Amino acid sequence: METDGTRDALAEQLREIERGRAAPWISYPPMAWWWPLGFGVWTATYTLSQGLLDVPLTFLSSLLHLAVALLAVWWMRRVRGTYPSGRSPRELNGSFALLFVGAAVVALAVWGAFAWWGPWAGAGVGFVLAWGLVAAYEQQYAAAARRVRERLG
Repeated sequence: METDGTRDALAEQLREIERGRAAPWISYPPMAWWWPLGFGVWTATYTLSQGLLDVPLTFLSSLLHLAVALLAVWWMRRVRGTYPSGRSPRELNGSFALLFVGAAVVALAVWGAFAWWGPWAGAGVGFVLAWGLVAAYEQQYAAAARRVRERLG
């Protein structure tokens, strides 16, 4: 891309570059309605498998849960194309923080409920919190992506 050397032309070129870098991060179709629910079910069934099954079955259940997680990643890549790479737009940082801090909170809450009240309580806490976390993340990410699109025109 060439410029005539004016500030406006250079500024427009920089905006075009930023739009191109941001595009993979903000051009996703919305996730299916069942996506957050699936995270809740996965968390609950994993928690139950750790608390109710004998060791050999716990290992097999862990492998099954790993396979389901990998299948979910494969499906998401198929639906959304490829995962973006490079630096994300700054507006998305809040949704990433929510996801990572929220995942730690969910894990600690599940562990606590499991330890104090047993696997069924841990599974119930995990179901509700994982579902809520993924739903909140999806909403916050969509709002942040909308703000990026508005800023970049």
